[in-house]
Amino acid sequence: MNPHSKKIPILVLLVAMALFAVAATGPARAGMSDFNGDGHPDYVLYNRFTRQTAIWYLNNNVFIGGRYGLTIPAGWSVVDVADFDRDGHPDYVLQNANTHQTAIWYLNNNVFTHGAYGPTLPSGWFLGAVGDFNGDGKPDYLLYTNVGSNFPTAIWYMNNNVHVASASGPTLPDGWFLRGVADFNGDGKPDFLLYYVFSNRTAIWYLNNNVFLSGRFGPTIPAGWSVVGVADFDRDGHPDYVLQNVTTDRTVIWYLNNNVLIRGAFGPTLPPGWDLVAPFAGGTAPSDCAGCWDYP
Repeated sequence: MNPHSKKIPILVLLVAMALFAVAATGPARAGMSDFNGDGHPDYVLYNRFTRQTAIWYLNNNVFIGGRYGLTIPAGWSVVDVADFDRDGHPDYVLQNANTHQTAIWYLNNNVFTHGAYGPTLPSGWFLGAVGDFNGDGKPDYLLYTNVGSNFPTAIWYMNNNVHVASASGPTLPDGWFLRGVADFNGDGKPDFLLYYVFSNRTAIWYLNNNVFLSGRFGPTIPAGWSVVGVADFDRDGHPDYVLQNVTTDRTVIWYLNNNVLIRGAFGPTLPPGWDLVAPFAGGTAPSDCAGCWDYP
């Protein structure tokens, strides 16, 4: 199947579940967005045993409260979060490991309002993350696949849950993996955050829509830690790294100016059984990735 062929979503996703908006008792991959509208990115957590999600509200690196979110059906995984219907509230984007179907779950903070199917991905391709690559104000899918030793990418341009066009993205070199999408150089266009598994080196690939322009090395991740996402936590206009310790599940924020590390601060520690929902953490992600979990 051609990975750039258009797939039209089918029926509205029917979800029957009881939802509980109860506070998490404490700091319980990272889908990071502002769920409660206070201007600060929040963590999305996933319980690998119960399939429950939770939102952890942060003020920069400080945990200030939490609520349970949706429980994910068997066979599905949360890949990332973005505001697909442009109502000001981030939504979950899900992928089914068996059928390759995608779905959007529309939220108001942590509360499910409705759902719709998105396009079905070709066999061998994974939904890695979402970002507005063509500048139309609508989140797009970023797909990747493992072909030989390299990772070709593709952009699927979306209008809410509908796939409208496609373009090939850059191919990643051997040993480098995508770990996030954000605008690092302030040109209004999402860039790739790459991670080299053999040396813990990071790099930023600057893009113009789907076209690679140039790249720079970023900071090297210390042994025992893994970079699991990006968001602007201190609201200085520059995306920051989120790191997770592979042994203690402690998180840390590395504040960046473009590709340069400025300082760091500890974030909350995740409780046993919980992971951060992070782009690129499922599917063919490297086995050393902290908080990574394969599609169930």
